[in-house]
Amino acid sequence: MKTIIKVLTLASLLLIPLKGWGSVPADDETEYIQVDWYPLLTDSVGWNITSGGLAIGFVDALGSQAPQVAMGRSIELSWINVIGAKYNNGKGQRFTIGLGIDWKNYKLSSGHAFLRDEAGVISVGGFPAGADKCASRIKVFSLGVPIIFRQRIARKTDLFLGEVTNFNLHASLHTTYRVGDEKVDLKSNNIHQSPVTVDLITGVQYKKVGAYLRYCPFRVIKDGYGPDFSTLAVGLVFGL
Repeated sequence: MKTIIKVLTLASLLLIPLKGWGSVPADDETEYIQVDWYPLLTDSVGWNITSGGLAIGFVDALGSQAPQVAMGRSIELSWINVIGAKYNNGKGQRFTIGLGIDWKNYKLSSGHAFLRDEAGVISVGGFPAGADKCASRIKVFSLGVPIIFRQRIARKTDLFLGEVTNFNLHASLHTTYRVGDEKVDLKSNNIHQSPVTVDLITGVQYKKVGAYLRYCPFRVIKDGYGPDFSTLAVGLVFGL
């Protein structure tokens, strides 16, 4: 979480305009051209600096070895484009490449726990008999390079499709429970996550609010260090 705060703070400082807020006069492409944050961020024809894509979604685990993830309590938080470059051709198409961040929290459903042995291998098991206040999760933090294409399909409505290359910088496991008066707290910051993965992302956006589907076919944990499962996330995205 400290890493996320540092990245967000640095990015926010980079995005503060040097002077003035305002609007850009419309031209012949007013149906397609909209101002984001003038003067630093615009959506005029040609290349622009861009920032956006704040997303919140629910995460699920897929695959034959997928753990029992509680999707309603497993959250993804993303800033897809902290900073990037956008090309607008003025005819309803936009191409964006940038740098973003992503945080996923895989929380297991009741009665299931992530366990790690002395060799560092993660398995999914049950809590001890009589245990209460049980919770178990894996978190993954990534820097991403998104490449996204947007196509206008109706007035103020875009369809978007792209991919995000994730550099998974940090991941952790945390399992807690209580047996009688004893509290057990199992933590690990070395879960052998896959260092690089690729997400496929698609969705639809009306004005600045959209819905997205994000699928990663790659395994979350390296082969030999844990169950083989991939990721599906669905949610809302703002200002992509």
